[in-house]
Amino acid sequence: MSLCGRKDNSTYANNIILNQLILSIASLMFSFIKMKKILILLTLVFNTTANVAFSESPIIGLKSIDIIRGWRENDKSHMAAIRIEMEEGWKTYWRVPGLGGIPPLINWNESKNIKKFTPIWPAPYIYKEYGLRTIGYKNVLILPLRIQPIDTNKPIYFSATIDFGICDDVCVPIQSTIKAELPKRTSIGKNIIEKALTRKIISGIDNPIKFISCDFIPVENGFEIIAILKNSNNFDEDSFGVIEYPMDQNSWVSQKTSSVSNKNLKVIASLHTKGINFIDRSNLNLTIFSKNEVIEFNGCSN
Repeated sequence: MSLCGRKDNSTYANNIILNQLILSIASLMFSFIKMKKILILLTLVFNTTANVAFSESPIIGLKSIDIIRGWRENDKSHMAAIRIEMEEGWKTYWRVPGLGGIPPLINWNESKNIKKFTPIWPAPYIYKEYGLRTIGYKNVLILPLRIQPIDTNKPIYFSATIDFGICDDVCVPIQSTIKAELPKRTSIGKNIIEKALTRKIISGIDNPIKFISCDFIPVENGFEIIAILKNSNNFDEDSFGVIEYPMDQNSWVSQKTSSVSNKNLKVIASLHTKGINFIDRSNLNLTIFSKNEVIEFNGCSN
């Protein structure tokens, strides 16, 4: 998946954000007449730094960003969460933000005693404003984190630089650094994190939605991916899909179209690659948004 706790190179992360902002502005220009109130601040990336788990923000639209320290599970993993609180009506974005959104990136290079780091994204909401569809969360995002420590008998020192955006009438790109010690014996904010975990993205396993086909068609500089799915309970006309593939310096995905016909949903995306001739289908991720549900398929098979 495109975010998923990878140790991002900071320069590459900044380039990804800049590219997404450029693409977002291009799409926004087509709707500019309808969006007189929208201002995109491209010249500034606001920075907040906290040497503790909580950072109260002076930034417009952002109340605070902090780490909920959580607890240790029976399997020795640690459950924690990043909490982003915004002013009323402001929103931040899912890992694939849609047109006009700003994708989040987490760099946890400076953390200590972490073997594996997995964000567990709550099912996002769909917003349609000024003719654009974005995917994200309004007012607050609680992003649970499952952390596997290297040494389960020692505390975890979590340090993350988070690049994300918040939007209302103004869209603000933000970079924030937050740090916290996650001791072995702690139970802070468990109810908050567990509530966020109840808003699940549904697994595609044992779901009425099934693949009919999934094709990778070679094109210049990559592949066109065409996935067709069938739903025995029918898709509503607003159903759509998002295709993801692990991003690196040689590959990235651009979403193209989704269309519903009878009980079938066709999802098309372009996988842009550089010097890559082999694609691992098991690494592809497809998320379907339909009838207020979010369903995720890991892997793409015929």
